Amino acid sequence: MKIRYLYFLLIALCGIILASCKTWDDRLVSENDDLGKSLYAEISTQTNLSKFKELLEKSGYDKVISSSKNYTVWAPTNDALANLSTTIINDTTALKAFVGNHIALQSHVMPSTQTSELVGLLNGKYASFGKDVFATAAITSSNKYVGNGVLHVIGSAVQVLPSLWAYVNATQATSLQSNAIVKLTTLVFNPNTAIVDSISATTGQPVYRPGTGFQSVNSFTEKVYDLGDESKRYTYFLLPNDVFTQEVNKLSPYYKTSTTDSTYRKAAFETIKDLVIEGEYSLEQLPTTIKSKFDVNYTIDKSAITQSFKVSNGIVHVLGKINVSVSEKFKPIIIQGENYIARMPTTSSLASTAIATRTLLNPLTNTSFKSVFVVGHANAGFWLRYVAPETPSIKYKVYWVAVNDLYNSNTSTGETAGFVINQKLAMGTLSSATFAYPAAAMPVKNYTEQLLGEYTVDAYGTLNMYLVANGTNAMALDYIKLVPAL
Repeated sequence: MKIRYLYFLLIALCGIILASCKTWDDRLVSENDDLGKSLYAEISTQTNLSKFKELLEKSGYDKVISSSKNYTVWAPTNDALANLSTTIINDTTALKAFVGNHIALQSHVMPSTQTSELVGLLNGKYASFGKDVFATAAITSSNKYVGNGVLHVIGSAVQVLPSLWAYVNATQATSLQSNAIVKLTTLVFNPNTAIVDSISATTGQPVYRPGTGFQSVNSFTEKVYDLGDESKRYTYFLLPNDVFTQEVNKLSPYYKTSTTDSTYRKAAFETIKDLVIEGEYSLEQLPTTIKSKFDVNYTIDKSAITQSFKVSNGIVHVLGKINVSVSEKFKPIIIQGENYIARMPTTSSLASTAIATRTLLNPLTNTSFKSVFVVGHANAGFWLRYVAPETPSIKYKVYWVAVNDLYNSNTSTGETAGFVINQKLAMGTLSSATFAYPAAAMPVKNYTEQLLGEYTVDAYGTLNMYLVANGTNAMALDYIKLVPAL
């Protein structure tokens, strides 16, 4: 009896196991059915995506998302596409850009937390993808896995926006600010892209084919930000023409050049370079104080923002007024002593040990610094030349740190100075008498900044400075500092 009971129990258990296996097999079959489909095939089965299916076919992207590569599609519903412009539908390029704005290479699963990522799309744009949202569209259905990727359904279409660079170019006729940026574009020669016709028998250098190797370079793109970079996000402040002109005129006296046009271009660049920051900040997210890439701080009066609109790689705020302090624009200029660019040509041989760079410790700050030393040069008025490029035309307070730390003996009773350091700084030209030689040799081991006096730069450009020995005395220099005296 006991054996019969165990027999029936075993049969019952087998039945339960078989039933469970069938349920699991059904699930596997269902999933495998989906994994056997392409993204295009899955979209074709969903009636609420029929309009997007038609756009896929018309743009040729139906073949792309039917391939073996993995993609992610954010498909707008029929309702979301109800008002799609016929201009887009009937323009091959615009349609391809629009459809490509909803497809990314590789599989991207919707995150379960409030994190987001920038996803590169097939049209070259980038869109933020986070929990329940893609760009500006709400996600109504997510994470549908198929054989070659993931499908998400969105409740509105995501329009293709111009980049910030495209916007600047499109508005150069009406916006002085945009026009000023575009005018910073020049042609430069790049030998790497030029065609070599021959090699000169005289110089041994390549002879390039005329008209080749030239490319457009924009100094704003090179020095500030590449406003066409779709993988980045920027906040850009656009000034109305009257406000922009006012700001440029405020800076023009400090960038005086030989022509009115070059002065305007430089002052305009210095105005605009602080009007764009990295990161996308909506009106609500804007901080009160802005710090530009060039450490210029200014406050934003949000009530002065008259309009805000999106571009593909950021946001533009039209700012009706701005108050940037002129003193905030100009920072101290520091030239290191070891960075001289020329020295006095000498008729006699100058020993290689006459000019040396040493690393010293400043006991006041407990930090190391490099200093140039010139000793035993045997040339009266020996000099080293320094340059400060792109120096604004401002009055400066001029400082230096020049440490007399040269000794020729070191005994148990102390150090004996071996070199007398006596020098001056000639501003602008070698013959300049702005700063005279000091009446006495430099004190020993003085690590503090010394004020030499004030000097006014008359025109914007490269400022030459000469460290000049008094007779054949030794010289030393840690750095020169020019502090705007505004």
